[in-house]
Amino acid sequence: MNKKSTGSYYTPAYLASFISKRVLSHFRNRSRLSILEPSVGDGAFISELELEKEININLTALDINEVELKTASIKWSRKTGSFVQTDFLEYLSSKQYSAVIGNPPYVKKNILTPKQIELSKKIHTNENLTEASVKNIWTTFLVKANTLLANNGVLAFVLPSELLQVKFAEEIREYLKNQFERIEVFTFNDLMFDCKGQDTIVLFAYKKSDNKGEFFANITSKEALEKNRFVLRNNELLVSSKVKWTHHFLTSEELTFIENLKQGLRTVNDYTNSKPGIVTAANKFFIIDTETEKKYNLSKYTKPIIQKGQFVNGRVVFSNEDIQQLEDNKRPTKLLQLNDNDKISKKLREYLSLGELEEIPQRYKCKIRNNWYVIPNISEIPEAFFFKRSHLYPKLLKNNSNAFVTDSAYKVGMRNGFDLNSFIYSFYNTLTLLLSELDGRYYGGGVLELIPSEFKKLPVPYVEINENQFNQFKTKFESKSNIEQILNRNDFNILNSTLGINKEGIQRLTQIRNKLKMKRLRDYANA
Repeated sequence: MNKKSTGSYYTPAYLASFISKRVLSHFRNRSRLSILEPSVGDGAFISELELEKEININLTALDINEVELKTASIKWSRKTGSFVQTDFLEYLSSKQYSAVIGNPPYVKKNILTPKQIELSKKIHTNENLTEASVKNIWTTFLVKANTLLANNGVLAFVLPSELLQVKFAEEIREYLKNQFERIEVFTFNDLMFDCKGQDTIVLFAYKKSDNKGEFFANITSKEALEKNRFVLRNNELLVSSKVKWTHHFLTSEELTFIENLKQGLRTVNDYTNSKPGIVTAANKFFIIDTETEKKYNLSKYTKPIIQKGQFVNGRVVFSNEDIQQLEDNKRPTKLLQLNDNDKISKKLREYLSLGELEEIPQRYKCKIRNNWYVIPNISEIPEAFFFKRSHLYPKLLKNNSNAFVTDSAYKVGMRNGFDLNSFIYSFYNTLTLLLSELDGRYYGGGVLELIPSEFKKLPVPYVEINENQFNQFKTKFESKSNIEQILNRNDFNILNSTLGINKEGIQRLTQIRNKLKMKRLRDYANA
């Protein structure tokens, strides 16, 4: 089994040690404990539990992989242990455990077997959760683990940061709040180990607690974790609101300040129609460079297209000259646009055969087309585009070219009564960029993403400007050293005229945005 299909990402010893010790410290007045490890992997937690001398631990360890289970069992020398080869989703037990600990696998729904999907749905439904929460096997491990806990039990899992920020996990967060009296979430400044291709968190959930609530700590280094140099802080406003838990380091005052400013502002969806760009199903095949176009005589079948956001860095207007520059730099800018009634030339057939050799017709989105090579929904050239993923700041550009755009961006068109130039100018203010950080989600490496619903709900304080003002804005934007130069120049005009925010308020927004951005970019410790 490979890592993708099994979702196995092993836990480093220092993290397994921290989790094990914290769980055991909760039970220091007990002489016996029953602990379940539902996905034992290489046995990192077992090695740590083996060191415990004062508490008699009755261990149940599961894994779907026989080899790993045997390897882990060697690390447990006591007689009070049971090692079972099984899929945790199928595990049946009448026993209630003192603690469930581990690092659940990370396997997306589309890789699960039909049986696993049905089992997951049943587990979620039994806990009054919707099927929408079945997006990855870790959510089902979390839900099922809770059902196996004793009334005063503790759950401790290494999890992806998806729990704190993605839409489908909202329901899981509410479930945890209802099931546990105390929740502790530890986030980390860095990708402290190879886990699930994204940020990692540690969750502790206590069925019973004298000090109730949801508590958060950000760990700045491995040493800080090992020496317990952290402070757990309660953030009731964050948890009671719709703000994503990744932003637990914002104070209640900061969250209230932002929320008050948002009230009454129109959103992107009020000003625009937006929808995803073109889905080719195989960008490397359907988007070609000039050399390939010439080699196979494909110019009559191609249209210009922007493949990804890095091709438009630093711009606020995209022109045909920009497309030409990309072509000169040998970037792929030609979309292969074929129709069902096109006559297939010899050279075109030769190129299509290359795709067939790569089994592109077998890809799901190609398979459901009448002809696998005919891309649907290629219609109007967008007025503007917003790239859903970004690094230092979100990118919204006016399209003055004949180019289409892939689904790396959303096509943007203005609603009646609103002006595109004014909308783009208004978008680049500290409040809107702050809310992009707050409402979006981020991944390892500091990539910020806004899914369609998050982009549409983004508040924008709208200011009307004329053509001359927009041209000045464009010139300044494209000669900037950083986005802060644009925000410093335009914030007062946009935010004071629409919301009455003074310079002190703008400075406060800037500080909050910097805090959010620096956390995303892994520099929060130095803020």
